[in-house]
Amino acid sequence: MMHQEVTASALFSVEAEQQLLGAILNDNTLFDQISSMLRPDHFYDPVHARIYKLAAARIAKDHLVSPVQMKSDFAEDEGAQQLGGPTYFIKLSGAAVSSFAIRDYADMIVKLHDRRTMAGRLKQLSEEVEKGGDAGKAASELELYLHEREEHSDEPRTMSFLKAQTLSLQRMIDIKNGEQVKVPSGLQALDEILKLNPKQYTILGGSTSMGKTALALSITLAAARAGFGVGFVTLEMPEEDLANRINSVISQIPYNTYTDPMSENQFRKVVEAAKELEALPLEIFSERVRDVPAILSEGKKLKRKMKPNGPFKGFKLLVIDYIQLVRAKGESQHVRLAEVANALKQVAKQLDVHVIALAQVDRSLGKEENYQNARPRLADLRGSGDLENAPDNVVFVFRPEYYLTPPRCIPPKDPDQRADWEADYDHWKGKAEIIVAKARMGKIDSVTVECDMTTNVFRDVPDRQMDAGF
Repeated sequence: MMHQEVTASALFSVEAEQQLLGAILNDNTLFDQISSMLRPDHFYDPVHARIYKLAAARIAKDHLVSPVQMKSDFAEDEGAQQLGGPTYFIKLSGAAVSSFAIRDYADMIVKLHDRRTMAGRLKQLSEEVEKGGDAGKAASELELYLHEREEHSDEPRTMSFLKAQTLSLQRMIDIKNGEQVKVPSGLQALDEILKLNPKQYTILGGSTSMGKTALALSITLAAARAGFGVGFVTLEMPEEDLANRINSVISQIPYNTYTDPMSENQFRKVVEAAKELEALPLEIFSERVRDVPAILSEGKKLKRKMKPNGPFKGFKLLVIDYIQLVRAKGESQHVRLAEVANALKQVAKQLDVHVIALAQVDRSLGKEENYQNARPRLADLRGSGDLENAPDNVVFVFRPEYYLTPPRCIPPKDPDQRADWEADYDHWKGKAEIIVAKARMGKIDSVTVECDMTTNVFRDVPDRQMDAGF
């Protein structure tokens, strides 16, 4: 039986936190019973959160945690001093809950934290709507929050092996019948090692001028031509510029000439390309769509608009250019980016689409003189470790030609070194390396493809020239 009752309307219980901490201070072995379910941020009182955090760290190192030790550690803690200083830890020890009730108290603290979080979110959304905010956006944000809460719930959820196997076999049948297929990238070499499955998402990273947007547009066009609906969130460039870039893939007119006077022949090619694009299931999200709830809201509208019909698979690919520009709430860029990185996983699941989010990498790579040192790695993703951890796949696009081309690179004068430079330049001219650095349903590998940055074209290298790069 628990020592304390908490009313349904309560959002915190200082007494419950005190009694749980006292139990741990008296018997460190009790920590193992609750460590998997209770975190420091679950505590309402910030001093209690700091006590629990320090206790957890000490116990993890097999160090003793006691009221005496804590009195010493918190001697300079202003919050602890306001609660009574050294005598407070004696109070905690005396108020300790019985060992058999420790998990019940931990569960209570977690549930109260959930109540506070939900109440705060509801209040925030209510205030935004009362001030004239978009109700649809608020509903999407609430739905996203509830989905995340369910995903991270500690409540046990089990499934029999038989049911899991049945679902797996049904998925295989659906794939065989063409009812559930991955989104094609338009590059056979890439499709062999990377699966763009629905309900998953990929980070596509690269330095400036490596061709991230060009590759994303190439994949967008390939998917649309294959009967997959695509939504494109452009946060870096105006919709008209994006339209010109994808038009150039078809017209083969360099997109940087679209603002110059054109010949009749060039203009005819652009118009013909526009007619083909008009018939494809492609939509660019408005520039007002700048945060995850808005992306989810517009995605749902597109889902209703692009319903599967015969060979058309429906809305199945969402491209975001790029993730560091997606707005979010938080006290730092790191926190905001982490929120976006994790939320996009829920967007992919709710919309049943594959999400490709472009990402900038460490700017220092663009300053490297040796192209071998500029090849990106997972650690080079800018802003947050969640960019590596949250997505199902992480892919980089890398063009050594950028680093080997004068005047950025001055050809060596030494005959042997110049011969090596010429060999490298000839090998990488008009090519890019696509590096799959993380693949949940594929394999870690890289492929070399042909590319033309002026027209945003990526294509497979003819078989006789295929190699995996250096």
